[in-house]
Amino acid sequence: MMRRALHAGPWFRLARSQWAPLTALAVLTLVTALLAVAVPAATAAGYDRDATAAVGTDADLRVVGQAKGAGASSAVPNMGALTANAFTWQQLLPGSLRTVTGPPEASVALTNPQGIGGEFAQPRELALDWEPEADQRIRIVAGRPPVNEPPQGPGPSTPEIQVMVSQRYADAMGYKAGARLTLFDEDTPEPLHVRITGLYAPVNPRDTFWASRVSVLQPTERIVGREGTRVAHGTALMDAGGYTMIAAGSQRGFTFTWRFPVRTGAVDTGRARTIAADLDSYRAAVQGRPGLFACTVDTPLEGRLDAFLGRLRTARSVLGMALAALLAVGAGVLLLAAGLLGERLRPVLGTMRARGASLRQLARYAGGLTALAVVPAAAAGSAAGLLLDTGPPQASSFSAVAALAVVVLALSGAMVLRERGGGLGSAGGARRDDFTAARPSARRLVLDLLLVVVAVAGVVVLRQRGGASGGDPLVAAVPVLLGAALGMLVLRAYPYLLRAAAPLLRRGRGAVWFVGLARASRQSVIGALPLVILLLAAAVAGFSATVDAALRHGQVRASYSVVGGDVRAGSTGLDPGVVAKARAVKGVTAVVPARVVQQVTGPGEPAPITVVGIDLDAYRAAFPGVPGIPDAPHGQLVSPGAAGILDSGSKAVTLSSHYIDPFRFKPDATIERFPSMDTGSAFVVVPYKTFGSGNYPTELFVRGDHVDVAALRKVLDAAAPKGAPRDVQLRRDVLHGMTAVPMVDLVHRTFRNAALIGGGYGLLAVLLVLVVGARARGRTVAHLRVLGLNRRQSRALALVEIAPVLLCAVAAGWILGLLLPEITGPVVDLRSYTSGFTATGHTPGTAALLGLLAALLLAAAAALAVDRAFDRPALGDVLRTGD
Repeated sequence: MMRRALHAGPWFRLARSQWAPLTALAVLTLVTALLAVAVPAATAAGYDRDATAAVGTDADLRVVGQAKGAGASSAVPNMGALTANAFTWQQLLPGSLRTVTGPPEASVALTNPQGIGGEFAQPRELALDWEPEADQRIRIVAGRPPVNEPPQGPGPSTPEIQVMVSQRYADAMGYKAGARLTLFDEDTPEPLHVRITGLYAPVNPRDTFWASRVSVLQPTERIVGREGTRVAHGTALMDAGGYTMIAAGSQRGFTFTWRFPVRTGAVDTGRARTIAADLDSYRAAVQGRPGLFACTVDTPLEGRLDAFLGRLRTARSVLGMALAALLAVGAGVLLLAAGLLGERLRPVLGTMRARGASLRQLARYAGGLTALAVVPAAAAGSAAGLLLDTGPPQASSFSAVAALAVVVLALSGAMVLRERGGGLGSAGGARRDDFTAARPSARRLVLDLLLVVVAVAGVVVLRQRGGASGGDPLVAAVPVLLGAALGMLVLRAYPYLLRAAAPLLRRGRGAVWFVGLARASRQSVIGALPLVILLLAAAVAGFSATVDAALRHGQVRASYSVVGGDVRAGSTGLDPGVVAKARAVKGVTAVVPARVVQQVTGPGEPAPITVVGIDLDAYRAAFPGVPGIPDAPHGQLVSPGAAGILDSGSKAVTLSSHYIDPFRFKPDATIERFPSMDTGSAFVVVPYKTFGSGNYPTELFVRGDHVDVAALRKVLDAAAPKGAPRDVQLRRDVLHGMTAVPMVDLVHRTFRNAALIGGGYGLLAVLLVLVVGARARGRTVAHLRVLGLNRRQSRALALVEIAPVLLCAVAAGWILGLLLPEITGPVVDLRSYTSGFTATGHTPGTAALLGLLAALLLAAAAALAVDRAFDRPALGDVLRTGD
């Protein structure tokens, strides 16, 4: 009995008759909810990955202080005092820093590395450290650990200090256990005598403890002095007694360090912002603590987190706009599906209203039917998005899903209100409600005007606030507002375009174009929604392609600006014959030499500047991709910093140095940046021949796609002075350093996915309109078949019907997407991804244009597929007697 009652009930009959649009609405809701949860979560996970990469594995927080001699031993007399201070610094840590850092690691080291007395092929120096944490991480391989006991009575003024060094350092330097060394400090007259009592090796060389203590395990090389002298550097470990003996017997300075290692992966996006704010408060707390020598906070976190937060602000701005527009596209498709369901229900609701049903009863059926499709699908989609585990769930995702469900349910209420007049007239058929016949009311005109005003106001406010907008909802809403406003304008112009085209098509011999355009104009107002959906989808694709191309192009230009060519090789002074030898290297197509001279002064000996001698004409011809090189008839350029120092204006000045003869300098133009020069530095560019016939290069700018870098290094080694530092920088390495940042990969991937998802939603909108209107179209085609319409003309008719909406929407949306970076202006600031180089707007590449064409062809193929699927209607089903 219950089953019979259920089957006879209006609920079941209504759901069974509308199963197709209900299924479509449920599937679209599920997919949209899944994407609304999974995509923001994946984006947030990408932000966290970039935060982790920005912090790195060698980040730490160090409290550093310095003291000398007896002042050091009185402030920190023993291990207990060192540990007590570590506990104090840890207690002062703010909660955000305490969460991401490990236990403190205390150490004491001589401030100045000590020169080792003796005759060596290369100067040597040795640092002396007291590392209490190292004892558990090393093993003695020869000799014994140092045991330093301060003398109890009168003893030598400089007692011998026992130390141990790593086995790798001892092998490289030729030392063994028992070796004695004499150390000298430039700030202290008396020497320091040490004896190596033991050699050690690390228990685990990969322990992160050694990341900041490389010289404790192996010899390193330091460059000291203005001449660039290379010194073999090493570190020896002593015990607490050794520290006490040195502090008591000399005035050597000590550096005390309490290091808090940052745990790998502990810093995510949320903590990064908090840490950046808490670092200042911790620095003030450390500096204000009495009872100890002055200490400061030293950490690479500040610079790394600042760089990360800059990338984050830009990513949230540009990706927020793309994702918000994508959400609007998904919402539009859901509304379209719900609207098409409403069109299917309209005759039924009209009939029920004519038979005396109240609006409450209609709302129960229409709202209940819509909720039956939407609510379970939204819950299932959200759950599926969580199960995918693409990243940390975002609260905004669930808010967006709930808002979409509410809007779709509200649309069912609008369906019911449309039937408040009652009667069968509301069931449709008595009144035309299409593009060309519908007349907008005064209220509609006011709402459209208000939409345009709000969109323009949003753009004005956005540009005034600039890059500080970050992830502000206003920034994300602007593309949607602009898209909606433009869609409204296109809808206004659409009927006039169709009417203008109709007289021209009437003159044709065939009826396909005329009939197709007539059917396109007879679409209902709910059929206008696909135009807005397609417009927003095309805007997302255009914006993504434009910003993505600008980012890629900007990074390439930035790499050229940093390196100056495909390869830059340099040393303190190269043999002039190196140019010809470098040109002979395999893969090299051009070489431009340059000479950089430091410490050049002008009249009155103001602050020194740097002079770069180079043939600008040859350089521009060889490297046209290097940006920012202005024309200079005389080859003389000046940076803003140098112009302020020289204060010459357009007058000529004389520049001189110990290394070059005086010469006259009169700038032709200003140059902001030049390869190998730091941004904002004071430098001038002059012709290479300025330095005379005896000139020698210090840098080579090399061009070539597949340069044999190993051979070029050999040429550089042979031409450089003995012991002089050599530098070879590859543009591809610099470019890889920019593109390998996780945030850059996230931006590229999100743009690609947004374009694909937006295109998929646009195609779904086209399919929905085609499938739902297939029955009415089948009736029209059946009439035309009687009049002689063949199958090929039927296919062409299907394309003509969809072409006006498709072309108008895609063209307007694509143009809007291309203009959005210029409209939003300072918000799309990509300098944090291009090493500070401005990445201006750039035309999308061939791949984006081919993708757009493929989307249009796919939509046309969908129209043909739907036409083929509904190609064989029975004439008895579509034609009445007398037709």
